[in-house]
Amino acid sequence: MIFRPDEPLALACGEALPQLEIAYQTYGALNAEKSNAVLICHGITGDQHAAGRHPITEKPGWWDRVVGEGKVLDPSRYFVICANVLGGCMGSTGPGSLKPGGDKPYGLSFPAITIGDMVEAQRRLIDHLGIERLLCVIGGSMGGMQALRWAARYSDRLSGVVPIATAARHSAQNIAFHEVGRQAIMADPRWRGGDYAERGETPQKGLAVARMAAHITYLSEPALHRKFGRNLQDRERVSYGFEADFQIESYLRHQGFTFVDRFDANSYLYLTRAMDYFDLAADYGGNLAKAFAASASRFCLISFTSDWLFPTADSRQILRALNGSAADASFVEIESDKGHDAFLLDEPEMFGVLDGFLKSLSGRSDGRRRGGRGGGEGEGGSSFRENRVDLDVIAGMIAPEARVLDIGCGDGELLSRLIASGRRGVGIELSQDGVNRCVARGLSVVQGDADTDLADYPDGAFDDVVLSQTLQAVGRPRAVLEQMLRIGSRAIVSFPNFGHWRCRLYLAFWGRMPMTLLLPHFWFETPNAHLCTVMDFERLCWEMGLRMERFVGLDGGGKPRRFLGRFGFLANLFSEQAVFLLTRSSEGGFGGLAPQEKGGSGETPE
Repeated sequence: MIFRPDEPLALACGEALPQLEIAYQTYGALNAEKSNAVLICHGITGDQHAAGRHPITEKPGWWDRVVGEGKVLDPSRYFVICANVLGGCMGSTGPGSLKPGGDKPYGLSFPAITIGDMVEAQRRLIDHLGIERLLCVIGGSMGGMQALRWAARYSDRLSGVVPIATAARHSAQNIAFHEVGRQAIMADPRWRGGDYAERGETPQKGLAVARMAAHITYLSEPALHRKFGRNLQDRERVSYGFEADFQIESYLRHQGFTFVDRFDANSYLYLTRAMDYFDLAADYGGNLAKAFAASASRFCLISFTSDWLFPTADSRQILRALNGSAADASFVEIESDKGHDAFLLDEPEMFGVLDGFLKSLSGRSDGRRRGGRGGGEGEGGSSFRENRVDLDVIAGMIAPEARVLDIGCGDGELLSRLIASGRRGVGIELSQDGVNRCVARGLSVVQGDADTDLADYPDGAFDDVVLSQTLQAVGRPRAVLEQMLRIGSRAIVSFPNFGHWRCRLYLAFWGRMPMTLLLPHFWFETPNAHLCTVMDFERLCWEMGLRMERFVGLDGGGKPRRFLGRFGFLANLFSEQAVFLLTRSSEGGFGGLAPQEKGGSGETPE
């Protein structure tokens, strides 16, 4: 399908395209409310043929693993739109298009384009389709840049944004790789200064070399080693010449020369340049957070561990900016050895995250933000959660309308409770499974480590920061507590008390490290880095000058120990779990309520 708007398209370079064509494909149907539209943005060598058989290569579309019946983007649920970008070569206006009123292609007279120009062309297409608000914009690599530009420019028209394996600006290294590819094309004598189409020629060798160089950046060394190693190609020994002795050489040559059959060399020049020019923060005075300041969209950032073209650090830079603008953002780093191309390949973890996020946006998840306590697909069974008797106490300490960060949020049970009662919450979780469960419940969660990733949040970003049943697992408890009270007004910490009488019996009579419901591991397989007592924690708070506003000691059944007193021996002996509410104290030492005051006798606070 081809969309031809009536109005010229003004470009960022100052020129305009008097005539514009956008080639696009759709999958599924728009529902009556027009609320199920998902725009997917392709990478630099993709096109509008995301699913099904490609008309030129006869291979599956570039995201055929994601779009289709029974897949993440099921056309029976979503109206999926994919447009060939401005500057492309599969039907959209680009350097290979004929000039208006003439019979010659633009060639290098085609004006320079940007990622923003691509998005503006897509916006016109969305208007043409009668869609006021997109359920989600999703894109990987260059498509992720488009998704970010959509979020910055048209946030009021998006419910969700999923930038995958991308960055807010192109790095110097990536610009360098692009320049190598461009020079290879322009060095081909058949390029003819960009006018090769008029002569019926194609700079095949130059474009093939450009593709070969770029393709290396899409892979990873482990993937190359696993697939090819140093295996020879159809021979038993090296030739001592310059033929393709190794399988990897043959593979790259195949990639290069099949690429020239479906792609235009000048389009490659223009699209690589558009990526080079991309710097989202530059339009906002160099402050990336300002790009998302007005955004009410939900974000889900995805990166891959082996992607060295757009490494995880690039996604974390976007995450920090989203945190700085108080945007609703999730982030997951998926373990994969497939490199940058992982988002195009079979990655079940990515499929799970996408599916959960989309369903939460469309209100199909039981744990959606305005729904109940969660559950459904992402919840699953957990005997540990059944034993989380501290959650009700923690929830009771948090004021209505508070903004909460839950560190070590697990499967999101506490966040679901808080959101169901009107609070706003974001989680941090290290495990991939926990992140997937949270996303499937419609929760905002960042895959991260409490020891290293709290620095991504600005001062005072939250009202309450919760560390529930995670203190014993962090590597640097003191540093984590300092960060909690930097980014939040109050810190709530719960942990199993190693000073409880059952733990003492284990040591006193059996001489062994204790094993209980809250400490269910042998010493040699425990994830716990530190096993502290109530009195140990009190001592740390004293040394840090923290104000202990409330203490609640819980027995094994989750009931408050009302007779323990506020601190000291009895609290340490009979509390199987401890819950502390902390603030900064200007005076140092133990501040807060006296033992006889409300909340000071171990009772559950109102």
